[in-house]
Order: sequence, then structure tokens, then C-alpha cells
Amino acid sequence: MNLNLAGLSVVVTGGTHGIGAAIVETMASEGCDVAFCSRSEANVQHMLNILEPYPVKKTPGVIDVTNIADFTQWLATVGTIDIFVPNVSALSPNWDVAIDTDLRATVQTSEAVIPYLEKSSHAAITYIGSKAATFATPGFEAYGATKAAMRHYMKSLSKRLTSKGVRVNVVSPGDTFVEGGFWDNIRLNAPDVYQATLDSNPMGRFCTPQEVANAVAFLSSPSASFITGSHLLVDGGSTTHIHG
Repeated sequence: MNLNLAGLSVVVTGGTHGIGAAIVETMASEGCDVAFCSRSEANVQHMLNILEPYPVKKTPGVIDVTNIADFTQWLATVGTIDIFVPNVSALSPNWDVAIDTDLRATVQTSEAVIPYLEKSSHAAITYIGSKAATFATPGFEAYGATKAAMRHYMKSLSKRLTSKGVRVNVVSPGDTFVEGGFWDNIRLNAPDVYQATLDSNPMGRFCTPQEVANAVAFLSSPSASFITGSHLLVDGGSTTHIHG
């Protein structure tokens, strides 16, 4: 299936590791110009090396998205923007960190990108949420609550921007294994928790970043032109309740 992404331009925050990196490379492989940012200069350079085989424009940025002035300045160097994928998450149980990163920075960066998207004929925002927004998360209340709040924001944003030609959707991964990431650290430091989580997944495994990236590519593409305000879980059937 041709997703008709070739020639479009995408901005991905947190685009150098895990799910973000998979999204950036997938979009580049589909022919998208890719702009991506990270706080780490080394990670940005590593991502540029990965993207070298793809003949698309690359606009990297060493940016902390909680600094909206720096983000806005970098955004102005990107040029045309058709797709925005706000992906940054602190994955933190700390309320201040979760609110600053998962909530405030996501809202501010999204609002900063909207004027660019309104000029596109294929405009889309695809937010990377979490299945944790749909159930209780003892010990990680801040993470679950901010992800739930962002689902509400994105749903409201979809209603606000439909008349402007901007589609807004949410992709919520389930337990996703990234080398050196959250579940890898749990595997090393709390193997019982890791095994219990693995056992609770109906497919008997964790999600991969590529599986999330595939869903993001479709929902962000012109091939999903009549989909907005949706919430797509990529969780292998691990949640069993009905989602609104």
C-alpha cells in the first residue's frame, strides 16, 4: 500500500532513540523529509548516520523541548511542515517532571507547530500516548495522569483543527521493549516485574518500536485522510476494557 508520504515533511520530537528513532527512519524510508530533535548531540549525530542511506532532507536539532523558545527557533529552520509527531516523554513518576515534559512541553510544541501545519494540504498531528492513560498506574500516577490529560487535549485539538484541515490522532503503545530503555532497565533490575509483565501480554512478547512506527506512518499519511480524533492502541490486546 502506497501511503503517499513521499515529498511530505515531518517533525518528530525525541527522534533519536526507541520509538522516536523508529518513526524517523520509517518516515524517511517512505520519502519524507525528516526533522528531529534530542537533548543529546551524540544521539542526534548517531541518528544522522542511520539516515544517511535515505535521499531526503534532514533537519536535526539538539533541543530540550521544555525550552519552548529554543524549540520555536529551531522550528523556523525546518521550513514546510506537514506532519508533527510529539513523542517526548519523561516516563517519570515525579509530578513536576511529568507535567513539565509530558504535558506542558507537548502542548507548547504542538501549538507552535500548528501555524505551519495550517498551510499544508496533508496536515496531521500524531501524538505518541500510552496504554497507561487507560487504567490505574500505582507508583506512576503522574505518568498515567499526564498521558490521560494529553488524550483529552488531542481530542479537543482534533475538534478545533478539523475546519483548518489538520487531522489529530493518538497512537498509544503497550509495553514496548527498547534496548537501554524502560523495560530493559526493569529486566535488569526487577526481573520478577519484567517477567510478570511479559506473561500478562496475550501475544507473549513486548511491542517493538517498529510496530508503533508503522501505525504512526499510516495515521499520519494521506491514506488516513478521513481519520481524526481517533485513539489507536498498539498493545497486542493487553488491555481488555472498552476504550472510549
